[in-house]
Amino acid sequence: MGKKVLLAVMTAALCALLAGCFPWAAEDSYKLPKPPRGYENLTAAVDKTRRDLMQEYSTTVEDVPPSTGDNTSAVQLLDMDDDGTQETAVTFFRVVGAQNPMRICFYTQQEDEGYVLSGVISGEGDSVYAVHYADVDGIRDPVTDRTRKEVVVSWQLGGQANYLGVYSVQKGDGQMLVSAVYDSYRLTDLDQNGLMEVAVGTVDRVENSGKVTLYGWNTAEDIMTVQETALSVGATAIRSMRANFIKNFAPALYVVSDLADGSTAVDVIAMKGGQPTNLALDPETLVSRECSSSYRDLTLSDVNSDNILELPRPRQLEAHGALDGAWLADWVQYDSRSRASKICTTYHCVVDGWYLVVPDHWQSRLVIYRNDTVSGQRAVVFALWQGEDKEPLPFLSIYRLTGASRALRATTGNRFILAEDSNTIYAATFYNTWDCGLDENELLENFRLIVSSWSGE
Repeated sequence: MGKKVLLAVMTAALCALLAGCFPWAAEDSYKLPKPPRGYENLTAAVDKTRRDLMQEYSTTVEDVPPSTGDNTSAVQLLDMDDDGTQETAVTFFRVVGAQNPMRICFYTQQEDEGYVLSGVISGEGDSVYAVHYADVDGIRDPVTDRTRKEVVVSWQLGGQANYLGVYSVQKGDGQMLVSAVYDSYRLTDLDQNGLMEVAVGTVDRVENSGKVTLYGWNTAEDIMTVQETALSVGATAIRSMRANFIKNFAPALYVVSDLADGSTAVDVIAMKGGQPTNLALDPETLVSRECSSSYRDLTLSDVNSDNILELPRPRQLEAHGALDGAWLADWVQYDSRSRASKICTTYHCVVDGWYLVVPDHWQSRLVIYRNDTVSGQRAVVFALWQGEDKEPLPFLSIYRLTGASRALRATTGNRFILAEDSNTIYAATFYNTWDCGLDENELLENFRLIVSSWSGE
């Protein structure tokens, strides 16, 4: 009986809706929703700035948001004083033909939800490459007792070197605190004083030398500080600069450079005795101890998932008979005393997109070779060297399986799945030839897929 009553009520309600008994006027359903008042006020303020610039310079004004980084929106809403309210909006214009064509405009929201233009940063170049907002100087407002973020801008100057500027917009138009030409840069609190420093990496391509310059702020004396440390001698280009940590989670910069002799050096920059110091630099050669001319597909990585980067030291296994020795990599972490300690050893199968943490007791007799004779199946075989007159003894195979039958092949015989995505299955099988010290679960723990990049670069 109850179900019949409920059904009758629902039927009556549906009939009422179909008869036009809506709780709102029918014509309202065709109207577009109105944007919030604050949005309309901001749009009006931005349009006024654009018109004023067009009238002042008698030219076209273009919208040019940053091309890369975390802040690429044409209009960015910010909480510049960290009070929990996004009181500031930022836009980016290019005044075509002007001497300093770039304009970064800041608008502050008022109590009536209106926006007023409160600051402008002018710059050279064609566009904004990237923009960051961070507290650099630590200066507090005498009324609110809050600090206000500075603006770090990377300007693109056509085919010339990129140009970096650090600006304060606390009192209207942007006041430049730092300017520098750079090859690479990062924001990091290297000295752990609660303020961000701007680390600028540069290379002198005539002298083949490089350095990292650290721009920070001395709050006691209220002045900008500039500190430098050298990169490896022979640097011709900076390939990357990452902000991460050394042991015990002390902040560090990892700078990867190409050297004139064709090798690659990794310099590790951290604070030591109040100064930025290259922990990896050999005091005699003035080149990083983490320097390699081979197996360049390997780069910095967090191979053991402890949120601290490790550096690879590639080494080749001994060749056995007709089999060339495979490459392994010992991974090390640095501490604040310039000591590098080994974390683990891996075999990286870069072409198939995976790597394996290799136990130490495997390595003295280890042979690694490929077997790609089956279509849709790429295999790497781990075996023990048995002597000059004997075939290596396989004890493990790892497969990369593709194609329509990959799911079936992944569980054929004693195979078990290590990882999979929409197109690929990674599987493995142990052979009953040698107790290698790992079971299926332990192999799963030692197996990783190679990711294309790591956070912080």
